Amino acid sequence: MGKKRKKNEKSPAEIALLVESVMAELEVTAEEDAELNRQGKPAISKLKKLPLLTEVLSKKQLQPEFLDHGVLTLLKNWLEPLPDGSLPNINIRAAILQILSDFPIDLEQHDRREQLKKSGLGKVIMFLSKSDEETTSNRKLAKDLVDKWSRPIFNKSTRFEDVRNVDDDRVPLRRPPVKRPANRAAAMESRDGDFDLDISRDQKSRRSTSAQDASRLESSSRLHASRPDATPMDFVVRPQSKIDPDEIRARAKQVIQDQRRLKMNKKLQQLKAPKKKNLQATKLSVEGRGMLKYL
Repeated sequence: MGKKRKKNEKSPAEIALLVESVMAELEVTAEEDAELNRQGKPAISKLKKLPLLTEVLSKKQLQPEFLDHGVLTLLKNWLEPLPDGSLPNINIRAAILQILSDFPIDLEQHDRREQLKKSGLGKVIMFLSKSDEETTSNRKLAKDLVDKWSRPIFNKSTRFEDVRNVDDDRVPLRRPPVKRPANRAAAMESRDGDFDLDISRDQKSRRSTSAQDASRLESSSRLHASRPDATPMDFVVRPQSKIDPDEIRARAKQVIQDQRRLKMNKKLQQLKAPKKKNLQATKLSVEGRGMLKYL
């Protein structure tokens, strides 16, 4: 007889059915957030379902089944920026990056490598590792994932000896040899036999240089703009003045008359004003000086 299953242990068919239902629910959640973001509303559907995502993906017995059902594509949809370009909630990003760090993705298998490439998850992780909007801890997790995944995909070894051997095999850079001029004595000997030839060459070179200089002068005179000559500023016709001297004199006289009139009015007002009586009390003398005598 076969071995009996435990009460809580599920059959492969039940596990597959559970994974399919959870995957469908999480995919709908990602689509809901995208639609809410297009409408300008807060995308909180994934944040509500985040506990479910972390719970099911942390179970070791369900992880291979989730990989077979394309969970990497689902995680890519959860991690990628929203339609308006904003990143998902920081808690979502941190939780998924932590899950991927512990997820058993065996990239030595050809099927798993192809699955990771087709999912597009690697591009999103690379984007987060270089994004300035991402936190330092999340960038470090993303960078570690990129290094971890890129070595099996690009057949890079993690052994220090292999890395050192690759460095040793590199050909060191060498500077090209500098050509040194020949000895002066040999140069003088060769010039003695070709003295006449050198003279003719010098004459030809002088003629060519003079012709080149002349052509350069002509081209430079054509290309450069000429300086304009200064125009004389001597005017023959005097412009008509807009100021009337008679009008200015009349205004000045009017101002003087107004000032005089104001002064006269001020003096008249001072003369017309009633004089204030001196109400100071008279001082009485003890001896009776200044007192009126009544008969």
